Amino acid sequence: MISIFNYTDFRKYLTDYYEDRKKDEPRFSYRFLTGQGGINPGNFVKMLKGERNFSLAASIKLAHALKMNKRERDYFQAMVQFCQAKNHQDKKRYFEELMTFKESAVRVLDANHYMFYDKWYYTAVREALAFFPLTDENFGSLGKCIIPSISEKQVAQAIALLISLELVEKDENGLFKRTNALISTGNNIRSLTLNNFVIHTMKLAAQAINAGIKETNLSTVTFSVSGEDFTKVQEEIRRCRSRIMEIAQGSAAPDRVYQFNMQLFPLTERYDGGQS
Repeated sequence: MISIFNYTDFRKYLTDYYEDRKKDEPRFSYRFLTGQGGINPGNFVKMLKGERNFSLAASIKLAHALKMNKRERDYFQAMVQFCQAKNHQDKKRYFEELMTFKESAVRVLDANHYMFYDKWYYTAVREALAFFPLTDENFGSLGKCIIPSISEKQVAQAIALLISLELVEKDENGLFKRTNALISTGNNIRSLTLNNFVIHTMKLAAQAINAGIKETNLSTVTFSVSGEDFTKVQEEIRRCRSRIMEIAQGSAAPDRVYQFNMQLFPLTERYDGGQS
């Protein structure tokens, strides 16, 4: 029997639950399942496809129909709210609620990765190790180098997390060094973690403007293109990002950490030629 606590996507959970149960009960069907929960079968299929939202009332009925215990019901409802949250703050709140369940695989597999992107200065601390000789004795000095500055305690927290993720290690001389390890997250969590990070770094860009920091390059452009050309623009952005990373990786003597943000988003709805 599959465990609900291995999931963060309730649609994926219900699909796997259905397939797992049908193996043992060939007559088991969506109609039978939804009948137990008092849910319209057509709406249920649309919900699984992401074409219709699942109401909290319907999720409660279905949880009882599936004979979930209280912990499972609470987790299922939090999962539904996480998947259907309409803004980043709500999504963040419900994900953190999922992490509070000790049974949840999210707590083990994704919590540290989520934390890595939740604080902008974790990446700054890691990249600073390319040139800053950090030891257990000078956490405060590194904190003062970062813009805006962070405390000695925050540097210590960053190092502890980076070591747990095997992104940083201490060498034989007691210096903290970056490893070649890559950090990755599951598909369900990736957009949330990156959104956290982007939001924080966009705020840093605003602070850099207000502080009048000289070594900045700020530009913006507003344009109109077709859907096909939009795809071409996305590919150009990917190529640009890849080239910048090649330059950074080949830098022989780095002396400063930089943050490069790219944001591309629509300012209008798509026009289909009709008149409103």
